[in-house]
Amino acid sequence: MDFKIRRASRDDIDRIGEITLTAWNSVTLHHLLEKKYGASGDKKWNQKKRDSVVNFSRNSIEQVIVAEVDSQVVGYASWRLDKLNKTGHIGNNAVHPDFRENGIGTALIRKVIDILKNEGAKILRVSTLKLDAPARHIYEKVGFEELARTVHYAVKVDE
Repeated sequence: MDFKIRRASRDDIDRIGEITLTAWNSVTLHHLLEKKYGASGDKKWNQKKRDSVVNFSRNSIEQVIVAEVDSQVVGYASWRLDKLNKTGHIGNNAVHPDFRENGIGTALIRKVIDILKNEGAKILRVSTLKLDAPARHIYEKVGFEELARTVHYAVKVDE
């Protein structure tokens, strides 16, 4: 499958939000919290995830790239750079389920790595949940090694 990777524009933000709703399934802390304790607030977990990605894109569009197939945005990846510590952080990224298994996710991450290197990063970081096997596979394929695991705790206090 032919695809093109380019810098995102403000015109892509709505599509990035749509992809987030479609692509992110049960591999987020938002989902795990909602599954255990029920919905909090007026939005479901996937809407919160979409809002988070859309807000980042609105505020930092220069730190987002997209993948296109036939001029349709089918995936995205984001990043940030801690210039003081020269550490790049790969952020949210996703590929629409209809376009997976075509190398798009790997290409997006490789492009982010190149961008961060060019911006002066000396160390790159990315975080994902243990249960997100597809993301872990891509990160390991492009050279990331597991450094540490974290434990997330939660308690419901409104009862």
